[in-house]
Amino acid sequence: MVDAAPARRVLQLLGPSTGGIRRHVAFLAGELEERGWRVDTAGPAGVLDGLRPLDHEVPVPAGFSVRGVPAARRALRRLLARYDIVHAHGLTAGWVAVLTRGFRRRPALVLTIHNVVLPEVAGRSARLQRALERWLPRRVNRVIAVSPAIADSIATDTVVIKAFGAAPTAQNSPASVRTSLGVGAGTPMVVTVARLHHQKGLDVLIAATPEILSAVPGANVVIIGEGGLLTELLAQAAALGVGDAVRLIGPINPAADALAAADVVAIPSRWESGPLVLSEAMLLGRPIVATPVGIVTDLVTDGETGWLVPIDDPGALAHALIAALRDPVEAARRAAAGQVRARAADGEDRVSLVEHTYRASLETP
Repeated sequence: MVDAAPARRVLQLLGPSTGGIRRHVAFLAGELEERGWRVDTAGPAGVLDGLRPLDHEVPVPAGFSVRGVPAARRALRRLLARYDIVHAHGLTAGWVAVLTRGFRRRPALVLTIHNVVLPEVAGRSARLQRALERWLPRRVNRVIAVSPAIADSIATDTVVIKAFGAAPTAQNSPASVRTSLGVGAGTPMVVTVARLHHQKGLDVLIAATPEILSAVPGANVVIIGEGGLLTELLAQAAALGVGDAVRLIGPINPAADALAAADVVAIPSRWESGPLVLSEAMLLGRPIVATPVGIVTDLVTDGETGWLVPIDDPGALAHALIAALRDPVEAARRAAAGQVRARAADGEDRVSLVEHTYRASLETP
C-alpha cells in the first residue's frame, strides 16, 4: 500500500488591507483547506480581524515604505522553510517575499496583483512603484492578475483569476440596519462600500448629492468604509450644504447588511480591478450605478443589469441615481437581471484555477 503524498503547505501573505483583498485571502484560504491544502495566513496584526485568525504576524508595510521592509523580512524569514508555496497578495507583499527568499528555488512564489500602479494614487513614489511592477513578476514562479486589464499591463505570462469571496449574506434585516444607520424606513438610501481613497471617486458621489437631493428630497447617501480621506470628505459635504444627508459611517461587518438595505448601490470609482463589492451587491439583488472600470462592464450592461456612468461626472452619476430612486420598478427589473448574471459569473471554479497555478509553480525550475 502506497501512502498518500503529504498535503502541500501554503502561506498566504498580504499587506495592510481594509477592503476586498483581505476578504479574498480569507475565503481562498478556507476553500483551499476544504480541498486538502494546509494553509496559513500572514500579514500585519489585525488585517484579517472578523474573517479568520491570522497565523503569523508579518508587518508588511503599507504602500512603498522602504523603511518597513527589514522588519517584515525578518519575520518572514523565520517562516519560509515551513512552506512549499508562498502566495503573496499585492506588490509590497510580493516584494517582501522575493527579497526574503533571495535566489533560492523554494518555496515557490505565487504573486497575485490586485491593482496596478497609478501616478495619481502612488504620488511621488510612482516611478519606483512602476519599476517594481515591472521587476517583480519576473522573479516569482507564477503571476495571477484579478482582471484582464491588469494582465495586459504586465510584461510576463499571467493567468487571470478574478477576485472572489464568500457568498454575501445579510445577518440583520434591512429595517434594523437602517435604524442602526439613523435612516428611516421610507427614506431613499444610496449606499457605497469603499476605502476612503481618491481612487474610489467618493468625492464625485458627494458632488452629485445636491442634485440628488433636489430631485429626491430627504435622500441619504451612506458611505461605508475607512481611510485617509475622512476629514476631507466631511469638509466637502459640509461646504456643499449636504452634511446632514451624507453619512460616513466607517466599516460595518458584514458590509452585506448595508448593501442589502440599500435602495441603490453606487460604485463611482476612477479605477478598479474588481471591485468585489460589485458582485456582492448584485448577488444580493440590489440595483447598481457604476463607472465602467475593471470587471464592471463584464457584469453591468447599461439599461439591462444596471446603470453605467462616465468616470468623474457628478451630473451623470446624479442623473442615474435619481432614475433608480424614482423608478423602483425599473430598478428592481435591472437588479433581478444583474443577480442572474452575477450568479452565473460566481459559479466559475476559480479555486481550481488557483490550485492549478500552485501545481505549476512547484514544477517551475
